[in-house]
Amino acid sequence: MFDEKTLEEARKLQEQWDQAVAKYERDFSSKTNSGIPIKPVYTPSDIQDIDYEKDMGMPGAYPYMRSNYPLHYQFQPWINQPVHGYGLPEDTRERMDALTKAGMEGYFGGRSYNLVWDYPGYFGIDPDEPDAEGYIGKDGVSCNTVEDIGRMLDGMDLAKNNIVLINGDTLPMFAIYIAYAESQGVPRADLRGNTMNWVFTAWYAPNFMWETEDALKLATDNIYFCVNEIPRWNHTNIQGHAISETGADAIHQMSFCLATAIAVADSCKAAGLDPDKFMTGIGFQIAQGNDFFEYICMFRAWRKLWASIAHDRYGCTRPAAMHLRTHTNTSCFELIKQQPLNNIIRSAYHAMGAALSGTTAMQIPAYDEPIGIPTEESAVITLRTQQILLHETGVTRVSDPLAGSYYVEWLTRRMEEEGKKVLKEIEDAGGFVKAHKEGMLARVLRKGCDQWREEIDTGERIVVGWNKYATEEDLKVKAFRPDPEVARLSTERLKDYKARRDQAKTDAALNGVVVACERLKKGEWGHVMPACIEAAKAKATAGEISKALRKVMKWGPEYNVMLKF
Repeated sequence: MFDEKTLEEARKLQEQWDQAVAKYERDFSSKTNSGIPIKPVYTPSDIQDIDYEKDMGMPGAYPYMRSNYPLHYQFQPWINQPVHGYGLPEDTRERMDALTKAGMEGYFGGRSYNLVWDYPGYFGIDPDEPDAEGYIGKDGVSCNTVEDIGRMLDGMDLAKNNIVLINGDTLPMFAIYIAYAESQGVPRADLRGNTMNWVFTAWYAPNFMWETEDALKLATDNIYFCVNEIPRWNHTNIQGHAISETGADAIHQMSFCLATAIAVADSCKAAGLDPDKFMTGIGFQIAQGNDFFEYICMFRAWRKLWASIAHDRYGCTRPAAMHLRTHTNTSCFELIKQQPLNNIIRSAYHAMGAALSGTTAMQIPAYDEPIGIPTEESAVITLRTQQILLHETGVTRVSDPLAGSYYVEWLTRRMEEEGKKVLKEIEDAGGFVKAHKEGMLARVLRKGCDQWREEIDTGERIVVGWNKYATEEDLKVKAFRPDPEVARLSTERLKDYKARRDQAKTDAALNGVVVACERLKKGEWGHVMPACIEAAKAKATAGEISKALRKVMKWGPEYNVMLKF
């Protein structure tokens, strides 16, 4: 990286610096939030073994550490992707329109709507079921039928705008969306957007949905369908943000996501899919937290590791198959309910870190999310935070502007090394699926949670407004108030929907889902998603399609090793 003359000069200057700080008679070394020891200063000597061409390269060139593209924000800014969803479909549409009016932008004139479902919908439960009581429309939209999708998306150009479906029960919700699109004359091949495909990748949650192997089969079948029938659809989102919220530090967020993606990719390859095709639809939702430089370096190391995995393990040759597709969700767990307006400042720093990392899409939680669903005002502030960052700070003028920093390059290399260590530990444990089922990954997350809380309780980790600079009375903010009639209206609509359908036709279509799952169990790919779509067209609800899947595929909580801890 540097010639010998430069390194010798650096060593001499380091000696002078050492003498200058010796008078302070204390150790100024520290560590990142992931526990990586760091010095108070870095020089060319710390990165002398980095090969510029091999290890860094230029933006848009393998190993893509600096960016997926030769020009990044200069050509196309990141997508504004605020997450929204609450109440009835028309309530969520009102928020979608408000954000559109406020200037939410996607790629090349389109928009990207990040739509989140309520808890019952997330777990494949219809609002008329007892388990849904108390949760309908509270933490996401209650949207369970083709007609509900129509209420939310009426008049939208589905071939131009990205529709992101955020729910755990991926296949049923995706099916009702496709059924609606085709009822509006939009061919499925023209659709663009994103399914989370969390039937497998929600492993980090104590209440994950499906038993591990069956979850992987369902996730793979969705990918099989998308690769062959919806080529522009991003079929899988590996959830680093939620792993971070569950206790992972930056190293384990990156490593656990990569290990999850490897398990998914191995399954897809075993199903006969071409890595150069299916890898382009795998994306990562990445948390950007308080440790400003560590998360930036995590991002850069992550791009490099993913490119090398795609190239070396799967033989990918297409650049698009080696690109790390990213959506940054800035940290939620580092926002607090005490002095909540301070969260605007925290999120702005997180967003700056995401921009300097080279993310391609961004969601910023609202300052009042520790209290409840964001108000329209707070949701617009999150969008304004991105817009100020984009238009007023100058961060978009240069690709990877932190490249060459001694500290950034050293820490990026260290993050890469630590990530490889964790991936090897998982491989040595028998692979990701086995490590998950035996609780190895859950123990890491639990330990991270306990350590985080202990550091706050002891004051080792300072949180302004909580354990330092606290005030007797918190700032008052206007909290969101959900409509108490949502549950009643959603349930009545569902009953009316069922009463107007041809029940025999619906039952036959739901039986088709069962048959498709039985074929999947035998190793026959590509039949479950089409069967789910046919059931949605026959007016089956998302919950009913989910129940049909569960008649064959094993339901996760019965096998949940995490509950033992």
